[in-house]
Amino acid sequence: MVLKDAQSSGYINELRSLYEAAFPEDEKKDFNYMLGLRDEGKLEMLAIDDDGEFAGLIINLLSDSNTVLLDYFAVSPDKRSSGIGGRALKLLLDRITGKKLIFEIEMQDDNALNAEDRRHRKSFYLKNGIKETGVFVNVYNTDFELLTNDGKLSYEDYISALKNSMGDRVDRILKPRKLF
Repeated sequence: MVLKDAQSSGYINELRSLYEAAFPEDEKKDFNYMLGLRDEGKLEMLAIDDDGEFAGLIINLLSDSNTVLLDYFAVSPDKRSSGIGGRALKLLLDRITGKKLIFEIEMQDDNALNAEDRRHRKSFYLKNGIKETGVFVNVYNTDFELLTNDGKLSYEDYISALKNSMGDRVDRILKPRKLF
């Protein structure tokens, strides 16, 4: 398994289809907007390639030389529960060695319609060495918990990472605010 640039590897259409299907409408950025960020060097679109087949996507916001925000991560439905997600996450962590990787996961809420998915998602990240930061935010009108590869993050660092990649568009598109 390898991570490949989605455009140069010819997987951009598969990546776009999975992106459109895998994420809630209110949590997605316009795809053409993301292509623009990619062209500015502020975002990367990676395809998870498993033995020559598209297996998933990783879309990272590139903040600065030391911070990467995992914006979207999804495994193709027919490839789930096969260990691909854990292997892809390890490849990503190896790829960004020496940098802080920020993860946004929906806050745990036993009353949410997708409560089991939320528990599974958090368990997956913790099992794969990602750590809680104790920072909770609201972005896209959704409550998120922030995780990192080292467990260290302040709300101010998170906002700085967003603004370094998206500029003043952060306030217009994401409308972030700190919870508790």
